[in-house]
Amino acid sequence: MMARAFVLVIVLGACGHQRSQVNWPDAPIELRDDGDRDQAIDELWVTAAGPERDAARARIASAIARRLGDALDEDKPFVARALLEQLASLWQDDPANAGRGLAAHAALLGKLRALFAREGALEPAVLTLALLTEVDPGSRAKYVAEIDEILKFTDDLAVSENGPNAVRAQPIGLLHAAVDVVPLTWLVDRYVALLEERQHAVAALLAAQGGSIQLVRAHHDILASARNIAGALARSGRLAKIHDHLASLHGSIGTERELAIRAEILADQPTPDAYLELASALVAIEPDRRDTSDPGAALAVCLAGLKKFPHDTGLLIGAAAQAVQLGRIDQPIALYEAALRESADVDATTALKLAKLYAERIQRLASGGRPRAATDAWHGVDHYLHTVAKARPHGVWDQVTAIAETALGKGLLSQGRVDDAERALTDSIDHAPSIDAYEALTTLDYQTDRLSAAHRWAAQGLAMLGDGLGDRFHRAKLERLAADIERRAGHPRAAAALYLDSLRVWASLGKAEDLQRAIAAERLLESGRAMWYLGDPVNAVDLVLKAVDYEPDTAAIPAGAVSFLLSVGRYTDALDAFHRGLGSSSVGEYYKVYMSLWILGEAKRSGAPLDRLAMEYLTARHGDLWYEQLAQAATGHVGVAHLRALATTGPRKAELAFYSAVLALDPVAASSSRRLLEQVVDARLVMDTEYDLARRYLER
Repeated sequence: MMARAFVLVIVLGACGHQRSQVNWPDAPIELRDDGDRDQAIDELWVTAAGPERDAARARIASAIARRLGDALDEDKPFVARALLEQLASLWQDDPANAGRGLAAHAALLGKLRALFAREGALEPAVLTLALLTEVDPGSRAKYVAEIDEILKFTDDLAVSENGPNAVRAQPIGLLHAAVDVVPLTWLVDRYVALLEERQHAVAALLAAQGGSIQLVRAHHDILASARNIAGALARSGRLAKIHDHLASLHGSIGTERELAIRAEILADQPTPDAYLELASALVAIEPDRRDTSDPGAALAVCLAGLKKFPHDTGLLIGAAAQAVQLGRIDQPIALYEAALRESADVDATTALKLAKLYAERIQRLASGGRPRAATDAWHGVDHYLHTVAKARPHGVWDQVTAIAETALGKGLLSQGRVDDAERALTDSIDHAPSIDAYEALTTLDYQTDRLSAAHRWAAQGLAMLGDGLGDRFHRAKLERLAADIERRAGHPRAAAALYLDSLRVWASLGKAEDLQRAIAAERLLESGRAMWYLGDPVNAVDLVLKAVDYEPDTAAIPAGAVSFLLSVGRYTDALDAFHRGLGSSSVGEYYKVYMSLWILGEAKRSGAPLDRLAMEYLTARHGDLWYEQLAQAATGHVGVAHLRALATTGPRKAELAFYSAVLALDPVAASSSRRLLEQVVDARLVMDTEYDLARRYLER
């Protein structure tokens, strides 16, 4: 799968090789890959309990275990912690079977226990020990004693800092982190007991002697006591006990009247509305407090209600909303579809939420290198929509169709399926015009040098935009793209006017601190592009690099910066942006590998020294994923024949051609680099950096 900078990379001139579209097979599913594994976990939540679900979970667990092995070998405790939490969370709705499911990984858990102990990483250490008590019940006393030692250690630290009344706060925090991932019954019981003991003690202290700085500092989270008790019990499936525990709390500190009332009503009269109201209370945000919303607990409450009332529309919609908050796709789709089936009338709001999820599922499949699977998913959506529209006509179904079909078009475009993408996008506009479809069609025709058509799509897209904040965001991007079209068409004055318009619209979005960081950084990046073509390279490069400084942790920003700077021949500045992105712990291995490859390719072609950090990063990669194999090929650890056997998809074949040309992976083919670059352009992966760089190199 080719790397994407997410924002269009501008290239100079044009190159016109096109061939008939070839439908290559989809990329294989590889659970070692983070995206594929996330998709498999997402599917797990809609797989019924039984052997099929157990087998799927075991496969995912084995893949995570292999990645954990890599993290141990490379001594990466932060990566190991994230992977451990992902592994444990596979049993978050089935904690009683965690021990049996993780038995095959007992030795690995033992190694993790040693790693976290050495690093002083207390939260993952407690989680690891809790899992070991389930995996090895014969040694339970030993592992629980180790947990006790850790909790006592943190209590001692808290007392040394804030006095004798600081006890329990730190152990509560450590247990909360574990319970949040996998709510083992005994662990939840201990956590709840500590919460109650702490609340009683602090309430008594406040009544006797009032507050103090030390007390507030030690127990800053006590206001969430009731919510944390209710959330932990809900996650562990013991809703009936919530009321009793909340009723045992003293005074007013850490209690929540509304939550207690909802728990009492549910215990007394477990109606669908009672479940919904308790779930709503668990995700309510209290005034003047940090967000203590707990969608995981709220989902558990809704799902418990659905076991009793499986056809209740309110519970289905409520559960779907909480599943969305947890980042799931397949589960809320199933819940929203069920809600629409059960509803007497068509709920347009629910239908549009469903459309967004359809789009996410289709694009996830396509961006994972599986255009056929994405197309099959679209056909499933189309069949469902035709069925429901026939039975219950409503204008919203055209909008749902358009949203899903736009997602298909964009996904196919990312995979080089240009003709199919164009059909899907134009069909989506026929159903219901959207700015996303117009932007994609403008980009498609611009990248394939159909400038008149690109101009027409851009004009139609701009005409449908209003003056809201979201519309101005889209207007700024589309005007910059329209300027690119005019520039390539040889109309410099029209291009300059549009670049200036784009800059003005970006400025109208307001102060950076009032925007999401990723949007503020994209504004800097897009403004830098516009400034470059307005003839101000110094300020342009400064803006692009400021974008990376402002938000280096959103992969699209450093990747987009490196890609743009390489496309305009600023290798040294691209190297600077690359180093900043490489230093971010939030940018994944996938993007870092491709940025490293772009940098090395440019250095080799321009005769510059190979960047040491890029070489070191690629040399340290190992594994059997495609991008890991590319990294090994770039550093001489695997041969081009091995890569060729793996290049079974269109994007992989294009990447093999590109890197064979720019990195001279195949000495025999070194003399035919132009032919290889033409193959890259012919693949028509128009959203990819490799496509743009191949065009630029061919122009030389």
